[in-house]
Amino acid sequence: MNARAYAQALYELSKKKGIRGSALVKNLVRSLAATGRLKLLPHILRELRKMEAQNRSFEPIVEVAHKEDGARAVKAAKAFGIETKRASINPTLIRGWRARKGGMLVDASGKRNLIELYRNITR
Repeated sequence: MNARAYAQALYELSKKKGIRGSALVKNLVRSLAATGRLKLLPHILRELRKMEAQNRSFEPIVEVAHKEDGARAVKAAKAFGIETKRASINPTLIRGWRARKGGMLVDASGKRNLIELYRNITR
C-alpha cells in the first residue's frame, strides 16, 4: 500500500460516526511499525492534508461584509441552492455577500457592483 491508499482509508474511516480519530492514528502507527513502514507516516499526513483541502473547496461557503448580514445572506444563498448553517466574515467585501459551492459563485457584494460600474464606465 502506498501513502495515498493509507490516507484514503483513514479519511473514509474518519468520516464514519462513532470512530475516534485518536484510535485510528494509534492503530495506523502500530500497523506501520509492525510492517516496518513507519517512514510512510509523513507522506500519509501530506496526502490527508491534500484530501482535506480538496474536499473543503467543494463545501458551500457564504461570506458577508458585516456580521449583521449573516442570517439574511444564508437565506438568500439557499434560494440559489447553496445551503450552509452560518456565514463567515470576509473583510475584503465592502457590503453584501458572496456564496460559493463547488464551481458556482453567486456574488451579491458591493465590491462586485463597483467593479461592474468601473468596467461600464471605462468601456
